[in-house]
Amino acid sequence: MKNIQLNSGKKLIIQTLIGVGMTLGAVSAQAEKDWSGGFAGVDFGVGFDLGNTGELEFRRVDGTNNTAAINNAFGRNFDGKFEAGETFGLRAGYNFQRNNLVYGVIGDISYANISEEQSAFSSTPATYIERRKLNTLASLRGRLGYANESPILPFVTAGIAYGDVKYSWEGNSPAFRGDNGRDTNGIGYVLGLGADYMVNEKVTVGVEFLHYNLGESDFKARFSGEAGGALAAFGNAASGGTIQQGSEEDFAFQTLKVSVNWKF
Repeated sequence: MKNIQLNSGKKLIIQTLIGVGMTLGAVSAQAEKDWSGGFAGVDFGVGFDLGNTGELEFRRVDGTNNTAAINNAFGRNFDGKFEAGETFGLRAGYNFQRNNLVYGVIGDISYANISEEQSAFSSTPATYIERRKLNTLASLRGRLGYANESPILPFVTAGIAYGDVKYSWEGNSPAFRGDNGRDTNGIGYVLGLGADYMVNEKVTVGVEFLHYNLGESDFKARFSGEAGGALAAFGNAASGGTIQQGSEEDFAFQTLKVSVNWKF
């Protein structure tokens, strides 16, 4: 009789353990939130620059030294600033998921009100200013995130970036007359990090910090003008004239964006 009771007890324990194991397995299988599938949405944010905006530089085309003339005319009167501005745009992408690993691709295009200027003020007095302005910003990026039972998906991202850069310069000295450079399509890279929050099965909201570098955007002008005065001091005809150029050649900046996305 005891053997029968012991066998029944063992059987019950084994059945209980199997049941618990199956339950834990089911819970484990459902632990990660499902982020897979396509999505599209809108984003808005701000563009700014945490780095150094640099200053104007004047050099002779042939490379001969004109440091003394520059120092005499400008002293320390050089400046640079970045005009922070808003961004808003559209985005779409697709996520794949394998257990905790979420990976995919995202493309976005935004209107951006961002500009950078570098300036110099001489003792003449005269003012020289170079500007580059960005109206359109786009990227194609990969994303890699980590999912768990939390509705929050942290991720890192990197890819290629595109910007429609408008270039211009101005000066009020009659000794300097230069071309306007040219507008360029800046192509570079973007990298950053962020997090998405799953509101429900169809809607997510996100935040991301991105660093853009659009490369060198022709941030310079070549001057020609009157034979005397500043032209002769900075770079005469024999030296090929004068190049005015920003010391920060690459157009680099950051954005902080908030997005709302719909899954499909």
